[in-house]
This record gives sequence, structure tokens and C-alpha cells, in this order.
Amino acid sequence: MGNSALQNIHIPTVNVYLEPASKQTPFNAFISFNYPLYLLLIGLALLLMLGSRVSKRKEWQPEPLSLETSKQIQGFSAVAIIIHHLSQELAEGAGDIAFFQELGVLFVGIFFFFSGYGLYTSLKTKENYLKGFLGKRLAAVLIPFYICNFIFIINSCITGAKYKPLQLFYRLSGWLLLNGHMWYIVEIAILYLAFFIFYRLIRNRTAATIAMSIFVLLMMAGSLMLCHGRDFECRNWFMGEWWYNASFLFIIGILVSKHSDGIRKIARKGYVFFLLLFGFLTVFLGGKTHHALMTWSYWSEKPGKDPAYLDKIRCLSVQLPWIIVFVCFVLLLMMKVRFGNPVLKFLGSISLELYLIHNLFLTGFQGKIVKIPSAGMYIILTILFSVGFAVVINGVDKYLIALVTGKKKAVLPIGEERKQIHSIDVMRIIMAFLVVAIHWPFEGKAGQVFITYGKTAVPFFLVVCGYFLYRDDSKEMMKRLIRQTKRIAVFFVLSNVFYLGFLGFYLRATEGSFKGLKGCFTPKAITNFLLYNFSPFSEHLWYLGSLLYALVLMLILNKLKVLKFAMILAPVLVAAYVVLSHLGIGQGYQLRNAVLVGLSYTMMGMLIRRFEKKILYFKFLSPVLWILFVICCAGAIFELNSYKQGTAVPFVSCEILTYVIVLLCLKYPDFGKGTFAEKLGHESSLPVYIMHIAMLYALTLLIPENVGLLVRYGAVTGFVVTTVIAAVYEGIKHTLKKAIERKKLSAG
Repeated sequence: MGNSALQNIHIPTVNVYLEPASKQTPFNAFISFNYPLYLLLIGLALLLMLGSRVSKRKEWQPEPLSLETSKQIQGFSAVAIIIHHLSQELAEGAGDIAFFQELGVLFVGIFFFFSGYGLYTSLKTKENYLKGFLGKRLAAVLIPFYICNFIFIINSCITGAKYKPLQLFYRLSGWLLLNGHMWYIVEIAILYLAFFIFYRLIRNRTAATIAMSIFVLLMMAGSLMLCHGRDFECRNWFMGEWWYNASFLFIIGILVSKHSDGIRKIARKGYVFFLLLFGFLTVFLGGKTHHALMTWSYWSEKPGKDPAYLDKIRCLSVQLPWIIVFVCFVLLLMMKVRFGNPVLKFLGSISLELYLIHNLFLTGFQGKIVKIPSAGMYIILTILFSVGFAVVINGVDKYLIALVTGKKKAVLPIGEERKQIHSIDVMRIIMAFLVVAIHWPFEGKAGQVFITYGKTAVPFFLVVCGYFLYRDDSKEMMKRLIRQTKRIAVFFVLSNVFYLGFLGFYLRATEGSFKGLKGCFTPKAITNFLLYNFSPFSEHLWYLGSLLYALVLMLILNKLKVLKFAMILAPVLVAAYVVLSHLGIGQGYQLRNAVLVGLSYTMMGMLIRRFEKKILYFKFLSPVLWILFVICCAGAIFELNSYKQGTAVPFVSCEILTYVIVLLCLKYPDFGKGTFAEKLGHESSLPVYIMHIAMLYALTLLIPENVGLLVRYGAVTGFVVTTVIAAVYEGIKHTLKKAIERKKLSAG
């Protein structure tokens, strides 16, 4: 590392979470803001009721349980379940929402009901529904499950967890759940599998329904007998009453779908009576359930001595009927009231991801990310952050599900012309995040791992730049080189001017003077800036200088008509950079110069473009690339644990991995097409790279330094903030551009 002025500013960090300082900063004031919790209940009621339409007397909703309506009810249920978990986390501090501590099971029952109802309705109405059933249905739940599970594993590593290989396998497979809320996906996947087996093998649907019911009852009985495990740890699947207390609603959903016409006729004839009856039973059995839970409890067992099966059966015998009558009451309401509004529709589209991810913030905002002292702000921020992450995850899930089910194709047919390589744009934003993770690393081993893989980021950007610059015709390449040189020159100048101003602002805010700026203008600092692209204002700007110098050199080589010959030396220059770094010859910032890095990697990209057709037409390229990818990823970790210099030197595995990633992007050019990640990568990756250092340091002025938001998750926080700002900037730029174009057209 070099010694740029901004990197020399010390920002203290700690290895454990400390309470926020008593000083009332705007950040502390924000997270400490209190308001009456009953406002949340009003908001929840408005969420459900706004936009609802009530049928006139003697009229009924034509399709009360349509997919659109049921998804919106599930969206509301997901929010209600989050509030249920929040009230449990707050315990005595739950105040006006404390009664939600026992209501979560009702909304889980709604999820189970609509799962069973939807499956059987599709079976009745769609021809050959079971054909391809497993691939479609399991992909729809398992892809979100494993995406979220991976996020929780990464999060646990960031917060200091260390796993042995077998332990890591158990968690990656989902056999041991880091997020206990994910039990629902495990169970629903098993129910989907059972549904497929019974209704595929048993032609008589009544007999299949009976078999399915027996299976669910046996599953519930087995879960009940497993209790809560040793010391109530609930380590394995089906340990805990949540695995079985609402499961039978899946069967209720099947039965309602199977006999929907008859049930609807009966319900319409005695609608008012049934509505009042089930409303009364919901309240009555709710009270009885509370009494049972307080008197007997599912948790009265003594591990290894007394399983207390009778107490569990007593609780279940009241709680399960309560869930059933509640769901029936909701169904009766839906016969007359059509619930729906844009917010519910939006929540319904992300309900599964919302359910799976919210535990990250449920626990994180209790100290790991930041300790939020206000119960109201804790609830609001948990819901908002959960929704934000759920939206991102949902986009990834939908794309991957479409790939798995064959609705999208990632590989372009051989010989078809490509207008845009979408996979490269997706990878750009991923690499931008890895750059942030290098400059503001996570704690411990996890931080070292992210830095290791982040070694591919800048080389990737340079190789991709060279790939898009190359043209067989030297005149055409000259035009592209000139255009790119001008563009990078502008970024280079403006970025250094910006960081000069930002450094002055930061020094004034933190030290009260501009004296620190003197170090930026010493003869050594200026020499390093001119010779080695080492910006005295912020070290990360070396990339722009190195690329600018490399572009100028390529302009000269192309003018002399020797660039195509010179690029053959690119692998030698890359190897020289790696070898010299390991030998310790020169400072790191001196070796990271325009010739050994900027020019070499950019010309490697040109070589790939030059011989692309021969490379991509290789018959066994895909399996070879994936094998190399796995070997390089494993090799990088081996190198991390082997070198005395640690991450201060380039890793051979990461050097190879860079080209493997580029070739995989070229092999699968349509991967990520149409996704938000592609748009961000295409438009915002360079602004994120340039601006993220300023954002990270600016955040330290707003957020106490010992808060986990910076200590543990600084890379994520900085990346998200910078990306949002970059995306807003690009949005404003596009809007202004369109406005100018419209003005010109109208003037013409």
C-alpha cells in the first residue's frame, strides 16, 4: 500500500460492538426517536384496508381466492409475521404490539393454506400439471432458500464465525439452519415432493388426498416427538412446535380447493351466521390458546428425562383449531371483500424473500449492525431494510428460477451475433463491490477472503476495457483509443480535483485545519503521482492514471502499427508484475505502474478479443472453464494461507481466475440480461469505484465509529450508499438528456 493523504487519516475501529457514544449526534437522535407503537397497528390496518372493495348485498367476489388476491394477502401476512418476530425480540418492550407474540402462527397458517389450495387448484385446472412439477415448484422455493442461506453464512463469517469443512457443508446444505425462520421452506419443499408423489402415483384423487393427509399427520407426530432437542437448542429439522402446529392447513387448502363449489354454496347460504361464528371462535380459541400456552406450554419438557408429550398435545389441540377457524374467517371475508392495493401487490411479489431475509435485520439491529434503542425505530428500520434486501434478492431469484426452468437461456447459440454482453455488466457491479471490500475490509478471516477474491476486480476492469477497445482494423481501433483516452482523461482530472477538495473538507471537519494538505505537494508525492500514477489525494485513483498512461502508450504503438505485435508481450508483463511483487523488488505502488499493470492487462483483453472465436468454439470450453474456476477459487484460499506477505502480493490463482471469469462472461453473454444488476454495472460501476472512498470517509462523520454499521459492515454500507447515489446521478443525467432531446425536437 502507498501513502496517499486520505489513506493516512486514521479511523479507529474496534473488534466488538460498543454502545453508541452518549453524544447526541443526528444519527443517534434518529435511531433513538420514539413514537407510540399503536401507530404501527393503524398503519397495518391501513395497509390491509386501503383500496379494498366490498361487494354489495347479495353480491359476491367473482374469484375471491384468485392468485393475485391470495399473493396480496400473503404479502400482508409476511409483514405480520415480521411484526410477530419483532414483538418476540422486544419481549417486555413490545408495548402495544405485544399481543402479536402469539399471532404469528395464524399468518403462517395462511401461507400453508394457500400453498395447498394453489397446488390442487392448478392440478384441477391445468392439463399435465404434474409434468415438470418438481423442477418448477422446487426451484421456486429452493433458489430463494439457498440464496438467503448463503447470505446468512457470509454474514456469520463477517461477524467472526469459523467453520470446519463438515460444519460448513451442513450449513450450506441447509441441514443446520443459521436462520431458524427458514424451516418453512424445508417443510414446504417436502410437502411439494409428497404432493407430487401421491397425486402422480395414485390416480384416484380422493385416495391421494387421504394419503397426503396421513403423511402430513405422521410428519406432525414425528416432529412433536422430536421435541426441542438437547438443551432446547432445536439444532435439526422438525425440532420445535413451529414445524407442526400450522402444517395441517396445507391439507385444509387442498380440501377447500377440492370441494370449492360445494363449500361456496354452503357459505353463501349462511354467510352472516358463519362469519359471526368463525369470528367468535377466532377470539374464543385465541384466549384458550393463550391459556394453554401459559398453563402447559410446548416447552415444559425436561430434555433427556421427560418429553412432556401430553402438554404439547394439549396445546396443539387448541392452537390448531384456532388457526383453522382464523383462516376460515379470512376466507369468508374474502368472499365479500376484495383486498388489494399497489403496496400489497408489491409485498406479495416479494413475500417469500421478505419472510426469509428479515431475521438478518431482526438480530442485526439489536447490536451486530447497530443497536437501535427505540422500539419504534427498530421495528420500522427492520421492515424497511428487509423490504429493500428482499427486492434485490427477488430479482436474483426470478432470474435464476427462469434459467433453471428453461424460460431464459444464458448461452448464446454459436454463430449468433452479440450486440451486448450482459454478463460483463453484471460482473462489473460485483467487482465494484469487491473493490469496496478491499478498501474497507470486513473483520477477521472473512475480510481477508474478500480481499483475496477482490484481487480480480481491477484486472477484470482493465481486461474488459481492452476487450471492447480492440478492433482488427487499426484505423477503427485508433478512433476507439482516442475516444476512450479522452474519456478517462476527463475522469482522471475531475476525480483528482474532487478528492483534493474532499480531503480539504475532511481535514477541516476532523482536524480543524488544512495543514494535512501540505503532504500532497511534496517533491516525492508529485514524483510518485507523475511516474507511478499514485494520487496524493486518494490512493485508489491509481487505476485511472494507470489506464490513462496505458491508453496513451497504446495510441503510440497503434500509430507505429506495432500494437498487434506488442500485445503478444502482455502475458510476459503480467508475469513480471507477479514475480517482482513476490521478490519484493520495489514498492507495491511502483510495481503497479502503467506498463506492468495498466498496459499488460488491457492488452490481455485485446488478445482475448483477437482470438475470441477460436477460444469460444473450443468444444469442451464450458466444463474446462468451470473446473478452472473451482480450482482457482480453492487455490486462492491456499495462497492466502501460505504467503508471509499475506494479501500484499498478487496471487497466481487470482491472476488466472480473472481470465476465467472474463471467458465465462463471453461464453454466457446473456446471463443477467434485463436485471437491475446489469443496469447498475453498465451505468454505475465506474462512478462507484471513483466515489466509494469519499462516501466511506463521509459516513464516519455521520455515524459513530464504533457502530457495527461501519465496524462490521462498512463495505456493505459504503457500497450501498455509493451505488444509490451513483444510480440517482445516472437517472438525473438520463432525464436531463431526454429533456434536452425533446426540446431540440420541439424546436426543430
